[in-house]
Amino acid sequence: MIDAVRALAAELRRVNVPIVTSDLILAAEALDAIDLTQRETVRSALASCLAKGAEYRDTFNALFDLYFTGTPVDGAGLSALSDDALRAATSTALRHGNRSLLREIAAEAVRRFAKMEPGRAVAGTYYIFRTLRELHVEEIRATLTAPRDVVLHGGMAGVADRLRDARADRAVAEFERTVESEVRRRLVADRGADAVAAVLRAPLPTDADFLTASTATIARMNEVVEPLARRLSRVLAEQSPASARSRLDVRATIRASMSTGGSPVSLRHLPPDPLRPRLVVLADVSGSVAAFAGFALQLAFALKSRFSSVRSFVFVDGVDEVTSLIGRAGSITETTRLINTRGLGVWGDGHSDYGNVLATFSGRHLDAIDFRTTVLILGDARTNYRDPRLDVVEEICRVASRVYWLNPERRALWSDGDSAMSEYAPLVTAAVECRTVRQLESFVETLK
Repeated sequence: MIDAVRALAAELRRVNVPIVTSDLILAAEALDAIDLTQRETVRSALASCLAKGAEYRDTFNALFDLYFTGTPVDGAGLSALSDDALRAATSTALRHGNRSLLREIAAEAVRRFAKMEPGRAVAGTYYIFRTLRELHVEEIRATLTAPRDVVLHGGMAGVADRLRDARADRAVAEFERTVESEVRRRLVADRGADAVAAVLRAPLPTDADFLTASTATIARMNEVVEPLARRLSRVLAEQSPASARSRLDVRATIRASMSTGGSPVSLRHLPPDPLRPRLVVLADVSGSVAAFAGFALQLAFALKSRFSSVRSFVFVDGVDEVTSLIGRAGSITETTRLINTRGLGVWGDGHSDYGNVLATFSGRHLDAIDFRTTVLILGDARTNYRDPRLDVVEEICRVASRVYWLNPERRALWSDGDSAMSEYAPLVTAAVECRTVRQLESFVETLK
């Protein structure tokens, strides 16, 4: 058991889940205090010690299934059932919450439908998909959410529908996890936990590369945007220049007047408040950085209520303001859809032209920038060998309080091919490699 905990912790560390020695000591003490025959109890106890943040829980669960495979479930008693009968049994077991039967069904379904090939270095994702597809799980879910014979009226009908849907979602999600655990158990039995972990290994959302991350991973990245936006706005506010005006400190003035018989001869003032900062965001939305552009817009969306003024612009070979879109849209998904539908930022051939973008922005929108404005430029600085217009960047830097350039490419590529980043970098306040959320967090920390 302790060896399994050590192996699990080692694999978690490999994907940057923070685990220190004291966490392992706590895990050992937790195991000593629980019933080790209850697998889910063991899972919860170890998760509380080794996965101390919600962002680590999915990774922990996947690896726990590898190093704590549990006792194999014998689903042989269901082998005589036809495929349709097995699906009907699945529906019944889900409706009644029969977990024991569902584990047996999962074992038989994986044996029957997954068609696993021994020795293949795979993570098992397709085996899971194939099993659930052949079981017609989505159709079964539809039967679980179908209205019953009981007729309810008014608001109660809506409540009953939502409760029924929620119960069905929970039941199906738990069954899908059971199938996943069974597939992973068989993979471990075939190749060993370490070998499966090596194939399964994937970066945490905070470490995933913006330019290569899957849609699902990008969605999980966006979960950290709101707290990151709060931190960024606070740091920029602290750096903002102070107002020339200061307010009278009434209490301090009254205290000082005691020595002059209550006459406020010497007025006391509060320290000047920092001016609430302004923000201008310029985001490249070209295809080469589309995923990063979505994240950049999400950041602008989260920052819009935290500054006295946030103006957002998107560009490819031209530049368009999207401040009003972000202000009106109910979500960043809607904003992105409108930007794509209207072709915003594309004025010509649709190939990046940073020089034209910067010159156009300066000519039309330079009045958006003043001494208390922070400018965030988000893009890869790939100019398609067109004039980068360094003079315009110098002009923007002279007018703005600070200009930060966040680039989703590796710093080693900043002088490669048509990238002008190595020329832009010396001109701005800071040019930062920003391929992952973790690097973005590090950038925010450096501003303090």
